[in-house]
Amino acid sequence: MKRVEIVAGVIVLLIVVVLPASLLYPHFFGKAPHARPGEILVVARTFERGGWSPPEIRVKKGQRVRLRILAEDVTHSFQLLHLGLDSGPIFTGKSKLIEFVPSKIGTFPFYCNTRCSVRHENLMGLLTVED
Repeated sequence: MKRVEIVAGVIVLLIVVVLPASLLYPHFFGKAPHARPGEILVVARTFERGGWSPPEIRVKKGQRVRLRILAEDVTHSFQLLHLGLDSGPIFTGKSKLIEFVPSKIGTFPFYCNTRCSVRHENLMGLLTVED
């Protein structure tokens, strides 16, 4: 009899806790997106949780760049105005692939263009295009 009660308790716990959590926060239960071959994974977090990872990206002029942008904690976006890039919103736990071929050498700031926290304006990274 005791064993049946334990099994029933576990089932109730799964239904009451895990099921709602998986529906409300699916990004915690799914596979985290990883960069595929030839892609650079860029993780967006609020400034308070560490900001962009990596905060600096180095690429070569004239070579195709593939950035996989993952919004880890809240909805973010990726904007690099100097190269005309804007991902639009990237929802929590989702990723978007940004592809481009840089034609200018220099160091350019990139931002989150979606208000994501009170320190949103501090969420900045750098992309350096080398020869």
